[in-house]
Amino acid sequence: MAPPTRVFFVADLHGSERCFRKFLNAGRVYKAGVLLIGGDIAGKTITPLWRENGGWVGQYFGERRHVETETELERFEAELRDLGSLPYRTTPGEWADLSAHRSRLDDLFQSLALESLAAWVRLAESRLQGSGIRTLVGLGNDDFDGMEAVVRASDYVELTDDAVLRVDDRHELLTLAYSNPTPWHTHRELSEEAIARRIDALAAKLSDTTRAVFNCHVPPLNTPLDLAPRLTADLTKVMGPGGDEELVHVGSSAVRAAIERYQPLAGLHGHIHESRGVGAVGRTAVYNPGSSYSEGILLGLVVDFEPDRIRSHVLTTG
Repeated sequence: MAPPTRVFFVADLHGSERCFRKFLNAGRVYKAGVLLIGGDIAGKTITPLWRENGGWVGQYFGERRHVETETELERFEAELRDLGSLPYRTTPGEWADLSAHRSRLDDLFQSLALESLAAWVRLAESRLQGSGIRTLVGLGNDDFDGMEAVVRASDYVELTDDAVLRVDDRHELLTLAYSNPTPWHTHRELSEEAIARRIDALAAKLSDTTRAVFNCHVPPLNTPLDLAPRLTADLTKVMGPGGDEELVHVGSSAVRAAIERYQPLAGLHGHIHESRGVGAVGRTAVYNPGSSYSEGILLGLVVDFEPDRIRSHVLTTG
């Protein structure tokens, strides 16, 4: 009997280079043959850096930093990338002009994010190509379409988006790289109806839905995986009488309906960083490894797949 296929799954790295390096090491650490990112690769912020008083200054998370030398600056830039921010050397005047023109700032962000992703792909190729470990990468709602071409250009890293890939001779991976609508109006959002149509079109390509793995970035509605803080219209968190955040289910009804209909072997999800956990929709085991990318902590999931069942799973922290 063939040994189980071990998959290491993460999501929502949001530009954290430290988390990505840990991800690449996970094949060796966890003895996984398949490494899989389930979306939201791009960082969320640019950190401007400019010259001041003979050195360079920058501010991140409210902390103003001043460095003197080029070596110190490069170390600061690496620290920013580790935490998921994109460093950018500029001037106060240029930054003020960019900030006043949102479209130009968005173009700069996308250019920096593409450079960062290309560097990640090169790193994966240099470390893992020829190792026998597969690296599968998908996008999420915070990512933008131009990132697909960067992954496709690799002869090692595989793009999962909107496709059915064979994991082994028994299991196929169906990937949906979008979410239902969010309050932030991100790049890759679809209506529930559009999500349902896309999943159905992909499911029609599966040879056996009961052995499939549904890699949908957004989790199914009304599970332990989709609880997020309730927000007001101005995106302020709603607090309960006891001072705790009120939580609400924000997953996708279409993803849940598809899992109920097709009953795949597993559902791998992300999107809701706070809802790390394991659940079930009918016979289907569903997982969300969560995310602590801003702390440089890689939260993940190791799953062993046998032909008709999940042999074991472990949520990891590293």
